[in-house]
Amino acid sequence: MEFIHAPKACASVGPYSHCVKAGSTYYLCGQVPFHPVTGEVVGNGMKEQAVQTLANMKAVLEAAGLAVTDIAKTTVFVTNMDDFAAFNEVYAAFMGEHRPARVCVEVSNIAHGCLLEMDAICFKE
Repeated sequence: MEFIHAPKACASVGPYSHCVKAGSTYYLCGQVPFHPVTGEVVGNGMKEQAVQTLANMKAVLEAAGLAVTDIAKTTVFVTNMDDFAAFNEVYAAFMGEHRPARVCVEVSNIAHGCLLEMDAICFKE
């Protein structure tokens, strides 16, 4: 296994890696809308937080030598399914024509009051 650190993403706040490569599969840790320099939550609304979360995801992808098109599956946790349409709009723009498998579930709480968290599994030979 290879443990990948993404210097342009927000720092890990626990004992885990930004990404773990196991063979041709990459497991990206959950990303939240933390500003990569200040560590503060960016925005109060779903769209702003989704944009920052996906920017953090992109930073991890790039550190691992991956592109959005290498994403096979995402898991998205939101604190309110009423925000699903706003999230989906930002997510669709980020993914472009790429359509990985996805799970999206409502949860009661995400660290630091964030509205969402998203992880990904990628594949690249």
